[in-house]
Amino acid sequence: MLHPPLSDARLGARVHRLVGPDAGPAQRELAARALVPASGSDTWLALYHLWALGHAPHADIAGRTAVELPGPAIFAALADPLLPAPALDFMARRRLTHADELAVLVRHPQVDADTLALVARCGPPRACEAIALAHARMLAAPAILAALARNPRCPGAILHAAVELGARERAPGLRGLLQALLSGHVPHDRSDDHAARQLAALRSRAGDDLDPAPPLPPDPPVDDLPVPLAPALAPLPLAPARSLPPPAAGVACVLDPTTPLPLAMSLLWRLRRPDLRRVADARRLPRPLVAAARRRLGPS
Repeated sequence: MLHPPLSDARLGARVHRLVGPDAGPAQRELAARALVPASGSDTWLALYHLWALGHAPHADIAGRTAVELPGPAIFAALADPLLPAPALDFMARRRLTHADELAVLVRHPQVDADTLALVARCGPPRACEAIALAHARMLAAPAILAALARNPRCPGAILHAAVELGARERAPGLRGLLQALLSGHVPHDRSDDHAARQLAALRSRAGDDLDPAPPLPPDPPVDDLPVPLAPALAPLPLAPARSLPPPAAGVACVLDPTTPLPLAMSLLWRLRRPDLRRVADARRLPRPLVAAARRRLGPS
């Protein structure tokens, strides 16, 4: 994503006096150090505009201040529903280690898909979970899911729940990724230097600092979700030891907290409505599994 300076109208009269063409060096330095009392998103807009202009030394000062700014100023900026997408992208890059702020940022109405992909690829676990819960944005841009899959800090349960939803909604490429997850081949790039990738994102101005995430696996030719082969079920500890008919065995396996989440997810879609209700009301099961059961049940 490109980061152009803001227009005079978007800056507003007060911020324009501090960072506009007619502002003096002293005013700009005060704004770059966030030493001017401001409310709402004005502080962040001033920092972003000075950084985007690229004029030394104020651009460098604004970039450092954006990293050191206290949390309340960030949340005040995020409360502005009209905060421009480039300013949100700048915030994501400068605050990439602040999980609480990123969890709010990824739900902002103006956030761009490129910013979501960057947070998905470099962000901490809580930010990954927030992105996985942003279903509409995620399904509209499957590249965000590809970035999640390549983030070594993304929890496997969160990734699987997101992919399961996307595969059910027929998002391109996600059934292939789900098949890889169910077979145990999670495509995390464990050799990737995560700290170096975060540093590259911090220094970027044009959004071309990171190599694109590898493409999603191709979809299998069948329309149904992949299911583990029968031999893979043998070593799994089923809850009741006695022989059960297949439906009962399936719900027992899903209700067993020791069952691996990918297997439980694949069996969930075979359950009848009363059994789905038992899963939805369970307290000891993983949250993604309970959420999937509630979505399957629909509104009560």
